[in-house]
Amino acid sequence: MDVQDRRTALYASAGSRLIHFEVDAGNAVLHERATLQLPADVQYAWPHASRRYLYVACSDGNPDSSGSTHWACTLRIDDSGALQAHGAPVALRWRPLHITTDIDSTHALVTYNVPSTVSVHRINADATIGSEVVQSPGLDFGIYAHQVRVAASNKRLIVVTRGNDAAGGKREDPGALKVFDYADGILRFRNSIARGGGYGY
Repeated sequence: MDVQDRRTALYASAGSRLIHFEVDAGNAVLHERATLQLPADVQYAWPHASRRYLYVACSDGNPDSSGSTHWACTLRIDDSGALQAHGAPVALRWRPLHITTDIDSTHALVTYNVPSTVSVHRINADATIGSEVVQSPGLDFGIYAHQVRVAASNKRLIVVTRGNDAAGGKREDPGALKVFDYADGILRFRNSIARGGGYGY
């Protein structure tokens, strides 16, 4: 990201460490500046609309294990691009695969594959992650929710749900795009887009 003084900050994760690099574009060089230790391995990160905060989903799980400790962390970004913890990590119920915010960053949205679902969390006035927004039961998140994005209108939510290959005598699970109406953190299922029935997706 570009900070106010025109320096560019780049962040890379290595396990539970989030490393800040300053980018020297003129010389094509990265300068390592600092490392921030998070409570578990980084799964995904997404910036606040202000570009002053970074939301990071962490877990001790992996593709072969659901794990037992899962967090959403809020980090503050200073003018140099350096990261600092901002508020306490928020416990999540399952291993997160993806985190994003809606267009104005009033809510954070977290995707999980086991179970296949999305949770929506209010973002407080101080930019920390707040309480979860309760959704209607039985929303269709497909077989394997993998990523969620909010449309530019801030009125639609698109969840990428991948399938699973046939294996061990089990038939292939189809994937799809699941589209939801979205307003003030509330999801309402709209339709499913699955070309060819979602097979091979």
